[in-house]
Amino acid sequence: MPNGAAGRGVSLGRSGLQTRRLFRSWPISAYLALLAIATSVPVVACAAFLAYHFVAESSQLKKAEYEDRLRLMRNATELRVANIIEDLQILALSPLLSEGKFAQFREHAIQAVRLIGGVAIVLYEPDGQQIVNTRLELEGPLPKRREFDVERRAIETGLPQVSGLQTAVVDGQPIVTIAVPVRIAGQNRYALNIGLSTKYLSGLMDEYISAGLVGSIVDSKGFLLARRPLLDGDDLVGKTTIPEVMAQIGKTSALWVKAVSRTGIPTYTSLLRSNQSGWSVNLAVPREVIDGPLHRTVEWIIALTLLTFLLGLTLAHALAKRFLAEFADFERYVFTLRTGADEPRAGRIAEVNSMKQVLHEVGCELETAIEQQKGLLDEINHRVKNTLGTVQSIARLSRANSRDLEQYAIAFEGRLMALSHAYDLLTENNWVGANLDEVVRRTLAPYAGAERLDIRGPHVLLVPKVALAITAAIQELCTNAAKYGAFSVISGKLTVSWIVAEAGCVCLRWIETDGPPVQEPSRQGFGTKMIAGTFAAEEGWSVDLAFEPRGFRCTMHFWPRGHDEAGSRPP
Repeated sequence: MPNGAAGRGVSLGRSGLQTRRLFRSWPISAYLALLAIATSVPVVACAAFLAYHFVAESSQLKKAEYEDRLRLMRNATELRVANIIEDLQILALSPLLSEGKFAQFREHAIQAVRLIGGVAIVLYEPDGQQIVNTRLELEGPLPKRREFDVERRAIETGLPQVSGLQTAVVDGQPIVTIAVPVRIAGQNRYALNIGLSTKYLSGLMDEYISAGLVGSIVDSKGFLLARRPLLDGDDLVGKTTIPEVMAQIGKTSALWVKAVSRTGIPTYTSLLRSNQSGWSVNLAVPREVIDGPLHRTVEWIIALTLLTFLLGLTLAHALAKRFLAEFADFERYVFTLRTGADEPRAGRIAEVNSMKQVLHEVGCELETAIEQQKGLLDEINHRVKNTLGTVQSIARLSRANSRDLEQYAIAFEGRLMALSHAYDLLTENNWVGANLDEVVRRTLAPYAGAERLDIRGPHVLLVPKVALAITAAIQELCTNAAKYGAFSVISGKLTVSWIVAEAGCVCLRWIETDGPPVQEPSRQGFGTKMIAGTFAAEEGWSVDLAFEPRGFRCTMHFWPRGHDEAGSRPP
């Protein structure tokens, strides 16, 4: 390869290495900035979520409040109409009508219209001719009504009827009428109606329309029957409602429709239709009341987020200077270690001081570490020898109690797994010991579920040797139960309990129930020999095996700390 090409290759290689280092290594200031952002984001996000959630929930509560207010308005209107219908129906039952005593009936009607608060009560013939009008005397002829659809429907259907916006016959004022049929001799002979002023309807809303809200009652054609508040002193009765409400006329309900009021204020308008009268009751709420808190919350969240990030980056920059100074001093100290430095000078960062001290002491600790390593190797060697001796004993006894090679392999493998589980428990506890409850539960786990087991007893810590012995014994009891005892049938159950005497000796009871009938074996198997041999070899230990017909029982007495505890127990 030519020298120029080689030089370019080396140059490119170094450039690539520098590029990789640039992307892999960042200054501590960058990491601190990322840390500031990473710690700020969850806090700000959580605060933003909670704030938005609370404000949104408050907005929903406000919506529910205004919806309830709208329903109350609709219900109050329907209740007032129902009461008026009931009063008219009672008045229509007057015997004066069937007797033709209209002058006397007129006096009763005048009293009724005063009590109700209406404009007038009028009695009509089926052709629209007035018979009685509480606003006109009976001496002269009474006028004939032109807008007679409501009264005609009342006579034809026999049901009460409620009108939309109409004009009074006498003075032309805007009214609504409620008509009921008058039955005489089984026929709908007349129509009795009452005219209600639109101001009467407006009074129904005064209790529910607070400052800033707009309420109205609209008939089925979209004409305003009542409105609160007044617009420049005008109640706008007889005018058509705004287009957004007009588009919803005839619907049973329409909630939170975006609209613009007559004064140009953006609102949410909602309406409910009355099936009784055909009117629609409307309530408009300024959008600012509902959306304003949400918008302001979002603005505050954005401002808080930016302020938090700015503050975090500022603090990160200030801390980065301090860190860089300390790390520069640490780097200088590391270089001086080659020639043997004195005690390191303490800085302002505890972790850097700690690393300096560690590096200063590492030489002195190397020898101690080597000695500890040698001790650990000796301990491992000792434990391996003990384990191999235990495996050799298991193999010898398993062979003596097996009829063929397959039975020997199964028995040997099961006992090795029990030994492995015991070693797992000891390893998890750094060979300090194992909890008796864990030993029992782990050994029983492969044989039965929790519904078939009753395990109870106080906390007892077993030293490693005792834990291995008890694990092996329980493993053999499980094998026996799976072959001949409680675990050999679905209904079988097992209770394992233990107590600790005052002297510290543990009494463990193994009780099988609901299994097959038990018979005492004619010869001792491996499990029986192993358990008996283990407990006989330890001072102060004992075991009692009871082959009762109702279930096998085993009672063990042992010292959780082995020979040391047994030798120190009181006589």
